[in-house]
Amino acid sequence: MRRILSILSIMLILCMLNIGTISAKAVGFETIDVTTFGSDYRITSIHIGADVGYITENAFKNLNNLRSITVSNNNLFYSSYSDCLYDKDLTELLCFPAALSGAMIPSTAVSIGPNALKGVPEGLKDQVRTVIELQAQGDLGEYEIPGAHFVHYGNGVKWMTESGDVVYPYNSLMNLAGAVVAASSTGSMKSAQQLEAAFYYLANTVSYVRSSEVPSDDWVKDYAVNTMSTKSGNCYGYAASFAYIAKGLGYDAKVCTGTVRSSLGGRTAHAWTEVKVGGKWYVFDAEMQNAKGSGYYKQTYDSYPAGPLEKEKEYTVSF
Repeated sequence: MRRILSILSIMLILCMLNIGTISAKAVGFETIDVTTFGSDYRITSIHIGADVGYITENAFKNLNNLRSITVSNNNLFYSSYSDCLYDKDLTELLCFPAALSGAMIPSTAVSIGPNALKGVPEGLKDQVRTVIELQAQGDLGEYEIPGAHFVHYGNGVKWMTESGDVVYPYNSLMNLAGAVVAASSTGSMKSAQQLEAAFYYLANTVSYVRSSEVPSDDWVKDYAVNTMSTKSGNCYGYAASFAYIAKGLGYDAKVCTGTVRSSLGGRTAHAWTEVKVGGKWYVFDAEMQNAKGSGYYKQTYDSYPAGPLEKEKEYTVSF
């Protein structure tokens, strides 16, 4: 989208900051292109003003010492995040400055613009590509998701096999997990939206039943079936159920057991789910979400509110 201005002007301000550091400020014009900064290798930081409406793909060509791009909060078309340039919605990376040694990638970023990684060292370039490509997988429609998974069909769901055939769920566990997916989401949702909707549905519809029993042996499937069929269970049942639901949505998932900090002091036995999202494993704790009301969707072990969690065992799941 280009913003039409009645008067076009270009203002380029170069000022010496510290030794060898030059900053450029772009304001008051419609387009930034390769002539704006003139491939000036001395420039280390750029600020994009509110009135910039279009930036060409080669605008930052040969700015090999560029370490930071910031954007006015009032700009309608572009944003900055962790010194990188993005579109306004932070969905497309437009420029990762060539001299920037590292940056946080927003979880909303799912594409990379042409020349966005120009001049970035190969190792770092590969890391950025991997993160964004994996995040893009979470933005897939259900018929775009690789591997076997549920797809909405009429008022329920069916199962899409590895080969792409669509069949009815073929066991009780698949039927129960599919019923949660059908009740909590729609076929028009992206995979990440379906995962989130299913998590909150499970946390809100299953009643907690206290039990001091710590399961052993091959318990995960039985706990998942019992919890989803009775809509009641303990932390092991919540964890097992959500693992199968996430697996049914096309994610890698596992059930983890160990201990968590007890509200009465010390530690107590606990179970939770790990789901792989965008190449990274996250903690999903539907039972604690039910108990506490918020804060237990897609956490890391560092950000988990009732931490620290101490994992002792993990169980992968499959239908």
